[in-house]
Amino acid sequence: IISQKGKVVKRKIFYFISLALSVVFLSCSSNSVNVVSFTPRGEIKNLTTFTIEFSRDLASKDIQNMWLDEQFVKFEPKIQGKFKWTSGNTLIFSPDVPLQPIQSYKAQITNKVLFGNNLSIDGGTYEFHTEDFDATKADFFWTNIPNQNYKVSVKANLYFNYPVNPEMLKDNLSFAEDGKPLSSFNIVSDKASDVIAVDLGEVQQTEKKQEFSVAIKKGLMSVIGKKGLQDTREFKYELPPLTRLAITGLSSGLNGDKKWIEISTTQRVDDKRLKDFIQITPSKPVSFYVNENSFRIEGDFDNIQQVDLLVKKGLPGLYGGELGSDFEQQVSFVNLSPSIQFTDNQGKYLMLSGQRNLELSAVNIPGVDIEVSQIYKNNVLYFLKQYNYYSSYDYYDYYYTPYYDVDNYGHTLYKKTKKLKDDPNQLEKFNVNLDPIKNQKLKGIFIVEARSTKDRWRRAAKMVGLSDLGIIAKLSSDQLMVFVNSIATTEPVSGVNITLISSTNQQIVSGRTNERGIAEFNNIKGNLDEFTPRVITAEKDDDFNFIDLNETRIETSRFDVGGQTEYTPGFKTFLYGDRNLYRPGETVNLSGIVRDDFSRVIRDVPVLVKIISPTGKTYDEFKETLNNEGSFDISFKMETYSQTGQYRADVYTGSENLIGSYNFNVEDFVPDKIRVTLKT
Repeated sequence: IISQKGKVVKRKIFYFISLALSVVFLSCSSNSVNVVSFTPRGEIKNLTTFTIEFSRDLASKDIQNMWLDEQFVKFEPKIQGKFKWTSGNTLIFSPDVPLQPIQSYKAQITNKVLFGNNLSIDGGTYEFHTEDFDATKADFFWTNIPNQNYKVSVKANLYFNYPVNPEMLKDNLSFAEDGKPLSSFNIVSDKASDVIAVDLGEVQQTEKKQEFSVAIKKGLMSVIGKKGLQDTREFKYELPPLTRLAITGLSSGLNGDKKWIEISTTQRVDDKRLKDFIQITPSKPVSFYVNENSFRIEGDFDNIQQVDLLVKKGLPGLYGGELGSDFEQQVSFVNLSPSIQFTDNQGKYLMLSGQRNLELSAVNIPGVDIEVSQIYKNNVLYFLKQYNYYSSYDYYDYYYTPYYDVDNYGHTLYKKTKKLKDDPNQLEKFNVNLDPIKNQKLKGIFIVEARSTKDRWRRAAKMVGLSDLGIIAKLSSDQLMVFVNSIATTEPVSGVNITLISSTNQQIVSGRTNERGIAEFNNIKGNLDEFTPRVITAEKDDDFNFIDLNETRIETSRFDVGGQTEYTPGFKTFLYGDRNLYRPGETVNLSGIVRDDFSRVIRDVPVLVKIISPTGKTYDEFKETLNNEGSFDISFKMETYSQTGQYRADVYTGSENLIGSYNFNVEDFVPDKIRVTLKT
């Protein structure tokens, strides 16, 4: 009995201890918070949004759906961005800028997610990394050899996920044609890029397809550095004969409000005849853009989700190839990448007296957070110099979305959130109205930024001047002219205060426009010697505008704007000959006219004329004195054995100052002849 009673007692003690432990366990578990999921992990894209789900509600409703700066998660290395509680137990983190390439990260949940409550968090450490450097594909296609219309070569485009320096790539490439190594290839690209073009030189044409292969060696580094190619990458490609044009790929997408279809080919198509071989149903006005191995069809397809594309048989290539049969494909504009952008990406000014609307377009964006800020006029220069375009790489502007840091140069005027329809793959346009900022007490320029409410890194930003003062400026070495006209009426605006500001924020010159809307500043060379002009501001009453000289210069590389060469101050020399091409043994006749800077005749001044041979040596010298007309003439005979090539006549003053130069050629040549037969 004692034994049995002892068992009963022991059993009761065991139940009591178990119950106590259960109570303690439940008590502890009620104060703990677990992380249900942390995504994404492992290899991730350079731009991505992180989602953390907790085992219980933590955030109150009054802070949900707001972007917060609290460091709920600590990232190593640090990632710039903001947090948002989309529900009581779900937290997202959206970076403001792309993550560093080829980089490993760690994330640690902090106690700030508990908001000071008597809870405990077992967050653990979560690891992820951006993708390593890799070669992704290679395309081969026929192309022409420059200046040799009857010869063709094969070109290859090599694709990488990060930019590559062509010089580094050169020693890490090998090509083969039908298994035979090619050693005469030439890298065409001269700048770092994620697409590198390589010319394989003249290739023997056959009536059969040819197999090309390329090997990119292990260890090749991108411009990022850090980690090289982990394994040798080899790509093979079967190229049809030159007489056959083949379509090798098709893609589609959205560019602003234009949808596009891009078709890859094995040789450049004839852009003059292309439109006759393309049929799109439903029919829409389209534009064609032709590249070396592809052509793009771009048009306003509204909200059409799918079109039927027909590329007709016989589509001609530039090198004799023809499409052998009809190419038919249904092209879908679905699963378009979410995007948001201003309809006009170039314009910077809005009429002060106009509608003051900025139009944006978005696709697959649930809503946008709109933020409008002002940069004070005295900070405009600092802002222009220090705002930057974040890119995912230090050496290559791969992501070219402007990120404006306004905090130190102005202030935020207002924020608002706009919900969009978010119809899948449907383009939606909407306006941001700037009426609320019209009557600001302080003058300056404005920054308008629109971000996706889900992914902050999907954004569009624009710098805007709100003004009716249109500015045109002409700056030379010793003069500045500024023309101010009303943007609304195009009439000249008088009484506008004009200021030229240097790159160090110093006022170089200032003045007012006259009744013709012109402010003219002369003899400013001394001012410009010490400072570099950067910004011109225009100000009248409450209106303020500016132009950044670094961004508004007219591109003149296509034009001959060199003007007259000034060899020595005080002299202008015009040299000419009876012709500029002579045979060895012929007589060369040269004349020169000399004037001063005010076109006055210079008389009785000795000059020295040196004839310089193609090798740079002095062929002959002549001492002359300027006559009453301020001119001189010389004649000399070329020897029959004279070296052929370009000669130069240099004219010097008696003090050996160069005042003019003239080039002529000596060549063995036979002139064109024509035989004429006359009959009565």
